[in-house]
Amino acid sequence: MADVHRISHKNARPTLPRVALLVETSREVGRSILSGIERYARLYGPWAFHLFPGDLAQQLEEVRTWDATGIIARVETPEVARAILESRLPTVALDLYEEQKDPNGPFRNTCEVYVNSFEVGKMAATHLLDRHYEQYAFVGEVNDVLWSKERERGFRQQLDRAGYDCFIYKPPQKSMCWSDEIHALGPWLEKLPKPIGLMAAMDVRGRQVIAACQEYGIRVPEDVAVLGVDNDPLLCRLCTPRMSSVVLDSETGGYQAALILDGLMRGKIREKKTFLIGPISIACRESTMRPEVNDPIVAEALRFIQLNSMIALSVQEVANHVNVSRRVLEVRFRESLNVSVLTRIKAARLERVKQLLDKTDMLVYEIAEACEFGSDGYLCRFFQRETGMTIKEYRKKKES
Repeated sequence: MADVHRISHKNARPTLPRVALLVETSREVGRSILSGIERYARLYGPWAFHLFPGDLAQQLEEVRTWDATGIIARVETPEVARAILESRLPTVALDLYEEQKDPNGPFRNTCEVYVNSFEVGKMAATHLLDRHYEQYAFVGEVNDVLWSKERERGFRQQLDRAGYDCFIYKPPQKSMCWSDEIHALGPWLEKLPKPIGLMAAMDVRGRQVIAACQEYGIRVPEDVAVLGVDNDPLLCRLCTPRMSSVVLDSETGGYQAALILDGLMRGKIREKKTFLIGPISIACRESTMRPEVNDPIVAEALRFIQLNSMIALSVQEVANHVNVSRRVLEVRFRESLNVSVLTRIKAARLERVKQLLDKTDMLVYEIAEACEFGSDGYLCRFFQRETGMTIKEYRKKKES
């Protein structure tokens, strides 16, 4: 059976390095690592790649006869581990498991690139501390994998230094289906003191927390602020509200993995090398944006305005949503923010237009249509009135 998973390693090395990539393509962190590997190969290659499709499918039999000269791999299963060790090929491992890091184990001399999860936890704690929460919580990954435990340790240490305790969710020691996980998280989230800042060990976990909050009537971020890790843009944007996340320098990690592998394949590296992928920033989105005001009516109105910034929202529609008269809403806005409701609607719409100008190639008439301005002329007049510059001048300034 072992022969089925063995990677071929002939004596005659091809001129072109042939690298097997056992890296997930379905998640942002994996794609960023692959991007870094590609960048190195483009600068110092060329290399030929065998890339496994899907999320860690790692069908090693497909490269059994592919004359690989090196491997960069996330070693997810004993079968993959055994095949890599049997191949005796130059290998760079990504985020080895705790048992694989055993100083007496078979991977003890394997080069590795891994996330500095302790620093990730510290950065997450700092982000939530800066938002002045009085309560904090951590939701780890199933089975207490090493990187999750390290993120928890860094998170708790930073909180402890600031004088705060931390509530820890202990997940079941087995994988559960999505709905079962939601109903395991929900009652725990209900019992937490609020408001509270919560770190999830990864974006997928953070999305589960937000889904559980929705299922159990817990408001995000008013009751629970949720911060993930990995900054998978699509996954974070699919959350409601959109989820904040710790950004990892994964592309640099991929570049360094390729650099190390190149040295191994050339025989210039003969001892174990490691590289730590650090956190570089927080992608701040709505899930950790604390309400500006204490008035629950005004806070809900602001949330509603933000969620509907792509439409021509009226003050009356906002008042209807929070179930008060227009006059009462205006009075409470003035008391809490010293601005009118219409002013905040305009500000939200302007911010959305700027996002589309900054991050897309949409034409002015397309933005006007998407944001219900009626015409591109009206949008242009609105933009110049609110910013003091034309859309053309704004884009030119951003480009410079």
